[in-house]
Amino acid sequence: MLGKTIALACSLACFSPSIAAAQCLMANTSASCVTAPVSTTPRPSPVEIGSYLERGEHSIMMNADYYGLPPVRDGWVYMRIEDDVYRVDFRTFQVLEQVTDQTNYYFR
Repeated sequence: MLGKTIALACSLACFSPSIAAAQCLMANTSASCVTAPVSTTPRPSPVEIGSYLERGEHSIMMNADYYGLPPVRDGWVYMRIEDDVYRVDFRTFQVLEQVTDQTNYYFR
């Protein structure tokens, strides 16, 4: 039994891909592993705080508590603009504050 176990371990070691190849899903004989550069500079904000939004261009976020945000009150709502969440006055559609950093992992 020990001989079969050793033989199986040796065959797995010989025929399995190397650790470097296992980390790259695209690795085969004709392709090499390429990693995309990740930018460390912050991306520009899609809207400025204090600016006014056009009605109907952005989505109002429902179920704010699901995303870890405080409940909506005092006439403002949460709006999703691109990949960010903003607090917006519902009457005037003025952008009050960016609150993306207050969301939990369900938003990201």
